[in-house]
Amino acid sequence: MSLSSSVRLSRKKLSLKSKNQPFTYVEIVSITNNFQTIIGEGGFGKVYLGNLKDGRQVAVKLLSQSSRQGYKEFLAEVTN
Repeated sequence: MSLSSSVRLSRKKLSLKSKNQPFTYVEIVSITNNFQTIIGEGGFGKVYLGNLKDGRQVAVKLLSQSSRQGYKEFLAEVTN
């Protein structure tokens, strides 16, 4: 069984947060194995496969600087 979770990039603190647990950018690099495996892409940017230390698989969505959707819409999507 695999679980998915979205994370978001906080522009102020350069940290990534899920609904339950904050992650630093360095932790996200580790979780995604340096953003190695792209599992999707859309108007906001790329989605990467990640693995948490407890073995759960997660989807890590990062907002692209060239996003056509915008930061507020990205936050609305990943916080729902």
